[in-house]
Amino acid sequence: MEEGKLAAIDADQYDFYVDHMYVDRIDSREYTHKKARLLYADGGIIHVFTATKHWYLPARFFMWIPANTTYHLESTSSRIPLYSFYFKERQGMPSVLSAPNIFLSNDLMREMFLFAQDWNGGISKTAEYSKYCLLRAMMAIIPDTSPPIDAFPMQHPYPKSEKLRSVARYLNSNIDQAFTIEQIAARFGMSSRSLSRLFKEDMGISYIRFLRAIRIAKALELMSENTYSILEIAMRVGYNELSSFSNIFTRVTGIRPSIYMAKINEYKQ
Repeated sequence: MEEGKLAAIDADQYDFYVDHMYVDRIDSREYTHKKARLLYADGGIIHVFTATKHWYLPARFFMWIPANTTYHLESTSSRIPLYSFYFKERQGMPSVLSAPNIFLSNDLMREMFLFAQDWNGGISKTAEYSKYCLLRAMMAIIPDTSPPIDAFPMQHPYPKSEKLRSVARYLNSNIDQAFTIEQIAARFGMSSRSLSRLFKEDMGISYIRFLRAIRIAKALELMSENTYSILEIAMRVGYNELSSFSNIFTRVTGIRPSIYMAKINEYKQ
């Protein structure tokens, strides 16, 4: 994000700032804005990292990031339509908007997002009043129409080094394969010992834990599509036995896959 745009987002003259884009690779720099950010992706997966949590944001959900929250974004999805609305916070904000939260985008909110998909730039009450009114309404209805989702966040570390990011992209592209650390190390011209040490130094976790995390992240994405059975999802993310997938999913997310899918279907009704 350019410095000029960052300054415009924070400019006090604007009540709102709208910035939509297609992204193939999200800029992973840390940001802190004077305005709150509503983030919506109409496809793919977005990972939002704050100081204390890592949030998993699937398609058709949106995230509220309060003002003065330091965060950065990651994604392995490509060509994501990324919608961003920045809101000047006011006195008496609902408590649900005082901390980062993820919400289901119901039909009304999604229509608002799509209606504003061609907007860009600063908006104030004295300029572009109709847009100002829609954005005021958008912020006002969140607490009443979109309860926060309690099935999130999922803790999912992501690598800092470019070498491990290359490994991560390869694993994500072949998520149904059961690669050993020896196979991955050989593919990237390393010894298994060096690769294992790099995982520990960069992320503080083992190769196995990282592979497990990205598999579960992909499973969550597939579950949000509501297209596959749990067994089909398990096979698509590299598990040959449903029981193994179910146990690991529960260990990572704190909820069994059948209950998670039921919650997602409940939220979408």
